[in-house]
Amino acid sequence: MRFRILIVIAAVALVAGVVLAVQWRTSGGYHPYRGPSATPGTPAARAVPTRRIALNTTPADYPRLKELGFDLVDAQPDDAALARIPGGMRAMLWVGNFTCDDFSLSFDAFAAAVRRYGHDPRVYGWYLSDEPNPGACPKVLGEIRRRADLIKAQAPGQIAFVSLTDWPMGDATPAKLNVDVVGLDPYPCQGGTSPRADCDLGAIDRMVRLADRAGIPRASVAPVLQTFGQGCSNGDKKYWMPTGGQFRALLARWDRLVPDPPLEIAYSWGHQAKYACPTLSDAADLQSILKERNTR
Repeated sequence: MRFRILIVIAAVALVAGVVLAVQWRTSGGYHPYRGPSATPGTPAARAVPTRRIALNTTPADYPRLKELGFDLVDAQPDDAALARIPGGMRAMLWVGNFTCDDFSLSFDAFAAAVRRYGHDPRVYGWYLSDEPNPGACPKVLGEIRRRADLIKAQAPGQIAFVSLTDWPMGDATPAKLNVDVVGLDPYPCQGGTSPRADCDLGAIDRMVRLADRAGIPRASVAPVLQTFGQGCSNGDKKYWMPTGGQFRALLARWDRLVPDPPLEIAYSWGHQAKYACPTLSDAADLQSILKERNTR
């Protein structure tokens, strides 16, 4: 009798599990943010306008990016790459790591790059880390600080930059890392690869509130705009490309929370096989919106 009861319980659990699994796949395993909104930001008093960059680009993309009003490009610390930057544009040099991965340059190679390009007028700044995860690799923040200190000492006027996600931020503030600008990268159009009626704009509020609680000043925040989906990626399938209307709503939310930021980032221009496809390079409607925004 007990065996029969166990079989029935197991069958019910299996059915429940299948239902939950179907629901998870249908929703993309994502639940919209329902917490409090972030408080509105106030414009910063700046001597220079917001800088604008689209990530994952090549020199062949630079002329089109300039037409769209971007004034920064991402590049390697390399003479040939810098030589191809159009007039009126500057470079954010990628020298960083992703999460807990190794840095793209050893410290000695990084120091040599700073000595070479630390006074180069074509260089805007240094991208030191993308989504460092201090919970999984606590030493990463110390290495970022070590590199940021070198920039401050040997590259006056150039910025040190990191991009954060919604991992704990309390030890990743500008004051503790000695960086100038911190990117925040909530991606509101999440829950599957097919566009839904609305993106979860509350995801932006949630991350801004996390940054506020950590002590990251709004004046140091760089919004990372979602300009990608995963309909043609070969890895994750969590995000859809915002429609034109959804993208305008996304921009309006950022403008409410972080008006007049030092830097605004579009992720991504180019495809990344695992993470981003389609991207801004495929989206004529989003390009038009950003051209209007960047050149107004």
